[in-house]
Amino acid sequence: MKNQAEILLLKNKLRLMKGTIRHTWQGIISVVIVGGVLLYQFFFVIAQAGYGTGATERGVFYSLLLVAAINSFRVFLNQTPAFRVEAASVLHTYNTSYFKKSLFHKQFLSVLVSALVSGIVACVLSGVLFNLAFLKLWLVLMLYICNCSFLSWIFYHAQGKIRWGVCAAFFLCTFLLFLHSALTAAALALSLGAVWIFAQRFLILNTPKYFERLQSLEAASVAVSQNDYTRMQQLAEENRPAYVRGPMLYNLNPTKKSALWVKSLLELFRMQRQPIVLLALLLLVGWVVSRTSLFAFMPLLDDPAITRVIAVFCTTTALSGLYQLLIKQAKTVSDKRKQGLSLPFTTNQIVVSYGMTVIILNLLLTLAISLLYTTFSMRLILLFFAEVIAYLVPCCTQLYETQFQRGATALSNALLFAAVYFLLMT
Repeated sequence: MKNQAEILLLKNKLRLMKGTIRHTWQGIISVVIVGGVLLYQFFFVIAQAGYGTGATERGVFYSLLLVAAINSFRVFLNQTPAFRVEAASVLHTYNTSYFKKSLFHKQFLSVLVSALVSGIVACVLSGVLFNLAFLKLWLVLMLYICNCSFLSWIFYHAQGKIRWGVCAAFFLCTFLLFLHSALTAAALALSLGAVWIFAQRFLILNTPKYFERLQSLEAASVAVSQNDYTRMQQLAEENRPAYVRGPMLYNLNPTKKSALWVKSLLELFRMQRQPIVLLALLLLVGWVVSRTSLFAFMPLLDDPAITRVIAVFCTTTALSGLYQLLIKQAKTVSDKRKQGLSLPFTTNQIVVSYGMTVIILNLLLTLAISLLYTTFSMRLILLFFAEVIAYLVPCCTQLYETQFQRGATALSNALLFAAVYFLLMT
């Protein structure tokens, strides 16, 4: 009976995969081609690896840094559990040995995948030479990725102090990764054993959260397989968080003068991750295009003048998009009056309170851009003032509902572009 159930589950997965490929094959091919080209450029151009020639020390460092960045996302930001079984199996077999067996199979499969990916990366970095350097790098990468898989599983289910322990373990494993020696491989093996024992013996699974997430993932896969865009949009709306986590406004005991400012800070920290990640990726793309040779194979992108302009455009677009999200928060508070809510704050107070938060944020963004492009000069002051104007001018025109909203937004964005251009191009 169990074998028949496993066969039926496998057939269902193949059927969904067939439908997904039939409807999205063009996008899949595009992603594979673009990803393959970028990986080729990264390993064979930036890392300077080749057949019979291992990558440079700097190339190995950048490769390990990329591995660490991907796994940091897997551990702390990924909302998908590391080991996925069928939702029906969780519902009907949670307290049985079958569920433990299914979960163990998923974990073992994850280890095999980690070994395969680590072997490919180590093989490329070692110059396709199966020597001691390849074996050492392969063991370190495989053990590091396996550690991160189990840490992601623990971080997904645990709360409180256990999560802080996961953070400490992740940074320790990352430190050992960059040493990549035989001794660190042994230390990573011990760490993997400890993490695995904790996950098997002491971790209490958050079953309701796990079951709900598996249900949504299976429903999404069915919608993609059937090319049902209406169902996809419905699932996206349903999966938005229905309640706010973290400190509330009343927990901070604000006064009347500081209430709006504290509220603006809380809204800044509660912004959705997706747009923030996209804006950060846009900044990263601008830096990669202008400061590395990853895209040098593409026409015109081997010209430094053009790549700098692209970096300026990406930086300006990211900042402008962030300001639009922040302006929307201030406008939401201002529009409460139209909905009949009597607020003890004027529009001027809303602009000043939210503007103070953005000024602090702009200071941090200016420092981040200067560190990203290693540009330290008095031009940073001009960029800071341009950032403040790029937020305040559209914010005031929208909150006061003037007739020049589009023109003010366009002019402020042009000023921001000019300031970023002046900083990065000179």
